[in-house]
Amino acid sequence: KDGVVCDVYKFTEDDSKDLAIVRVEAGSATPLQKILLGDRTIEGYVSGKGVLTITRANGEKEVYQVGNDDMQEPFSKVLMIGDTMQWQADKIGELVFYEVCFPPYKDGRFEDIA
Repeated sequence: KDGVVCDVYKFTEDDSKDLAIVRVEAGSATPLQKILLGDRTIEGYVSGKGVLTITRANGEKEVYQVGNDDMQEPFSKVLMIGDTMQWQADKIGELVFYEVCFPPYKDGRFEDIA
């Protein structure tokens, strides 16, 4: 998607997972994605400011502001099949987050909803 760049890395000693580092340009957002496959997906904050919106499979919505001065500890959330997610960067500056897929990413893991 325009404004979003994703680099994927494999672990040399561990084929149970992979890692994506995603950069979202200021004012841009990732596609709204639904998780269709996999044991679990971990979404975590690296740098910048933005919002992660998660809607759990049961319909419960969670909204997290990241990059604020009051963040005391590393931020990560575990998502499962049926959950949806979307990251949105603040209007000023790039947002960087990571995604760990267990097992490693394969086409069909996510469905782009919007």
